[in-house]
Amino acid sequence: MSGVSASHLVIFIASIVVAAGVAGTLVTQVDRVSTSISDQSEAAEERIDTDIRIVSDTGSPDSIYTGTGALTLYVKNTGGTELRANASAIDVLIEGSFNSPDTVVRVDDGTTDRWPPGTVVEVTVDSPEPDPAGDTRVTVSVRENEDSIRFTV
Repeated sequence: MSGVSASHLVIFIASIVVAAGVAGTLVTQVDRVSTSISDQSEAAEERIDTDIRIVSDTGSPDSIYTGTGALTLYVKNTGGTELRANASAIDVLIEGSFNSPDTVVRVDDGTTDRWPPGTVVEVTVDSPEPDPAGDTRVTVSVRENEDSIRFTV
């Protein structure tokens, strides 16, 4: 009889050791998944809080295209997140062709690269001659948020 109890005791201790190892592994993996979900939700929240609008007057194309090869757009941060007002943070597509902004300047304060909600930046891009026979489509993109306008020269 004592032989049976000793073998049961050994099996019981071995099962406790295995269960502790499995529990430790599960806790580590659950922590990693939790951290990953948290990081993804913060990134999604940042994208959702970001919103922009082009506020340039499309009815007055001379205010957009100066005729000197420069395209000037006024873009407002209408989201809830502060953005960076510099050329590396903004993408401009003119008729589907990528153009990097030459200058990005806050209209109310040209000395900072901060772009808080509710403020407007002036984006200047050297661009090819727009098509005088039709509409020109310009899209501005910031942090996966974009706005487009069409104007005729």
